[in-house]
Amino acid sequence: MSQPNPVLLFASYHAYLDHSSGAALATRDLFEDLAAHGWICRVVCGPALDYLDGREPADVLHEYQIPHHIERCAPPNGACYTLFHYVLNGVSVTQYRPKTFDPRRPPTQDEGVPFLDIVSRACGLFQPDIVLTFGGPPIGQHLIHRVKLAGKRVLFCLHNLEYHDRDFFEEVDAVWVPSEFAKRTYRERLGLEAHVVTLPWDRDRIWAAPNGQRHVTFINPIPVKGVAWFARIVLEVSRRRSDIPFLVVEGRGGVQGLGQLGLDLSGVRNLRVMRSTPRPWEFYALSRIVLIPSLWNEAYGRVGCEALTNGIPILATRRGGLPEVLGEAGFLFDVPAPYTTRYLDVPSAVEVSEWVETIEQLWDDEAFYAEHRERALARAKAWEPDQLRQGVEAFLHQIAAK
Repeated sequence: MSQPNPVLLFASYHAYLDHSSGAALATRDLFEDLAAHGWICRVVCGPALDYLDGREPADVLHEYQIPHHIERCAPPNGACYTLFHYVLNGVSVTQYRPKTFDPRRPPTQDEGVPFLDIVSRACGLFQPDIVLTFGGPPIGQHLIHRVKLAGKRVLFCLHNLEYHDRDFFEEVDAVWVPSEFAKRTYRERLGLEAHVVTLPWDRDRIWAAPNGQRHVTFINPIPVKGVAWFARIVLEVSRRRSDIPFLVVEGRGGVQGLGQLGLDLSGVRNLRVMRSTPRPWEFYALSRIVLIPSLWNEAYGRVGCEALTNGIPILATRRGGLPEVLGEAGFLFDVPAPYTTRYLDVPSAVEVSEWVETIEQLWDDEAFYAEHRERALARAKAWEPDQLRQGVEAFLHQIAAK
């Protein structure tokens, strides 16, 4: 007789519903996929969003028309706060927002302690077998400690390479990373042993049939993602080929970031902007080519996986886990070392010339494009959600049984 599936709780001060955060998107796809296959998954999260425009939880819920119930709490010996309760695709979510919430700063002690109390109560009420979390100091380590006091196993999901303190993971039962590159990085940096398990994702949210419109697409125009490189590429292509349109999709950063680079784009007429969207298929349907000019080390590269699934050729930097995602598909380019720390430095026309030439060849040569579309689709088979779920389920059962 097979063992019942472990009960899962995601707890983090970071918001569960945040379309500007790759970590939040990965967690949501994981929980919704498991819930659809009979797992019990619950969420207790805070208000922190990756958006840089001051958005709050209520703004996101209203923007995406998520039905929710509001509970206002006034503890006799503590600060007032609000709880947002909603169910999203089979996953029950409770989101905390302190009355004094300011999206521009970390939580104060008066704001953080009530949230930790809610996490403790959730551990007692839901009796999860595993609590998944992500998010660093100051509140992340306190959350881990609270969960351990409740006698629960903690699975820390390391979605990026920004952790530098080995002591932070002292009470964690297991660490989950999305790539071999991330595993090597944390082993060498902290002596931390992590498990590589690729998370399943929602095909329906990202798969798109081409609609006849074609763009060279760049997602999330912020410095570390290579907005300066994108700007130079747009400028050089537009000078040579005004018939090749570009699409920039806002995420954590907005298109205004292009105007802060000291590069004159006033003559560019072939650049279109799309606001951040919870439906990535909307921009993949418009995309013939996807650019990922990341300057920092990507732990994984979610956009790469999504674009491959749509059969879209990718031009990316050889950074972090991106080569691992692309395999034999797409095109990888080296970045001169100074740009990997000076994110807003704009490269020269010569430094982006290979990018420009590759874009033009993919645009003009249908046989060349078809070859690389087939390579993308072949590589995407490694990231099939059903296949990935089997690995995740086996891993979660292993953690619960320890």
